[in-house]
Amino acid sequence: MNRLKLSSAFAMERWPWAVRGLLGCVAAGLAVALTYTVHPLRSFPLLLGLPTVILTCWFLGMWGGALCAITDALFVHFFLTRAQMRFSILQGPEALRLALFLFLSIFLGWAVRRLAAQRAQIATQQLNRELMLANTERQLAEERTAVAAALRDRDELLQIALRANGMGLWVWDLEKNTVHRSDEMFRMLGLEPGALSQSPDEWLKHVHPEDREGLVEEFHRLRTHAADHHRQYRVVWPDGSVRWLESQGKCQQDANGRVARIVGVMGDITHRKQAEEAMLRAEKLAVAGKLAASVAHEINNPLAAVANLLYLISISDTVEGARAQARAALEEVMRVSMITQQTLKFHRQAGAPRMTLLSELVESVLALFRARLQTAQISVEVRVQDEIAIACLPGEVQQIFANLLSNSIEATPRAGRIVIRLRASRDWRTGAAPGMRATFCDSGSGMDRATVRRVFEPFFTTKLETGTGLGLWVVAQLVERHDGHVRVWSWQRARSSGTAFSVFLPVGRESPAQETSTPEDIAASSVAGG
Repeated sequence: MNRLKLSSAFAMERWPWAVRGLLGCVAAGLAVALTYTVHPLRSFPLLLGLPTVILTCWFLGMWGGALCAITDALFVHFFLTRAQMRFSILQGPEALRLALFLFLSIFLGWAVRRLAAQRAQIATQQLNRELMLANTERQLAEERTAVAAALRDRDELLQIALRANGMGLWVWDLEKNTVHRSDEMFRMLGLEPGALSQSPDEWLKHVHPEDREGLVEEFHRLRTHAADHHRQYRVVWPDGSVRWLESQGKCQQDANGRVARIVGVMGDITHRKQAEEAMLRAEKLAVAGKLAASVAHEINNPLAAVANLLYLISISDTVEGARAQARAALEEVMRVSMITQQTLKFHRQAGAPRMTLLSELVESVLALFRARLQTAQISVEVRVQDEIAIACLPGEVQQIFANLLSNSIEATPRAGRIVIRLRASRDWRTGAAPGMRATFCDSGSGMDRATVRRVFEPFFTTKLETGTGLGLWVVAQLVERHDGHVRVWSWQRARSSGTAFSVFLPVGRESPAQETSTPEDIAASSVAGG
């Protein structure tokens, strides 16, 4: 309402100055006429003139106010002061009183008008601020709407991309201890979306019992050290089938440096695992083929000796000579038995980890490669230091050593040297896990840096005619199964070159389950005379 009054008052200023001056004179005349009509007011002839001038300045501007003051002073002088010859109050020269009235009335009118203008300016500024605030709020609302729409579009695109790639998104809020999962996460468990609560324990119930403890330790490590998360584990579907999942996540910290939540993605890698298992089996068959020649050579020599000894026994004239030849034949048969037993052990599939000395596995592998080593005149030195037994799958560890030794033999020139070192060590990555480290070092031609970077990639090989490119990839996969790691160093110099592979296997824990006898075990025992 005050703003309307101010706007209407200032709107009258746009009238012509003559009209405003005339209206000021009319206002002065009305004030003097009212003073003259009301008898008590005659004693105060300027009493109504002062507010009249102020109001005239307010509505008609300074032109109207000044003319109103002058007109009022003249009317008071001619119609009131001269008629009474004196004032009841304010004695003194009449001209001084009228001049003082003119000054005070015009000054007060100007001051009131000035204050009104400032008040109007403040009101206008406040109105502008309110308009700017309203405009800002409107823009923010539009931006929020646009951002919300963009987020919905991006979320839909993300869901489409995740669904197309068979991946799920999960966010673990550690403060509330709740996990938000996308719909694809439930499908990876064979469930309908929303079938699980947001509790982390609900997901663990579907994890394979053998992988559950490791997953719990992994997330405890994430909360403690704010490390990145990358793990593969199995889950059990409601129908009893087992699926492989790969989970990756990253920790987000609050202002105090504590882990506030973990954001990650998950994918079903069952088909990839099946393909890897198929390649592992194929590579094992390939290694078996490579060893067939060595085993055949190892067996052929003692069998030939046995045949000759039996012939000598058949034509022997004395019992003592026949006995000596029979003992020699028995030694050759025992040699064949040992080679056969080592070969059967090499390809036997162990069902559970058991405590094993790596030196025994190295000796069994060397027995299978002895013919190749002798043919190439390569010397092998085995160094064992502070050996401890570790829990492992002996067949897979033999596969690791066989691949590394085979590569060393192929890379080492004739009359070269291979050093195998076994010693107690700790995991270089954490420095905590104890275990055994096996190092295979050869005096071969070495590899360049580009080859070293790709040496563990599947199907990468520098042997274009005979290589499959799976040997060292199998080594990396089998070492990872045992929670270990493998590293490679290689150097190429004019007179000194070679390659070193270092394999670390943790101590682990022996499975309480006992292995059952297999046909290979029975055959090995019968050959050995057990």
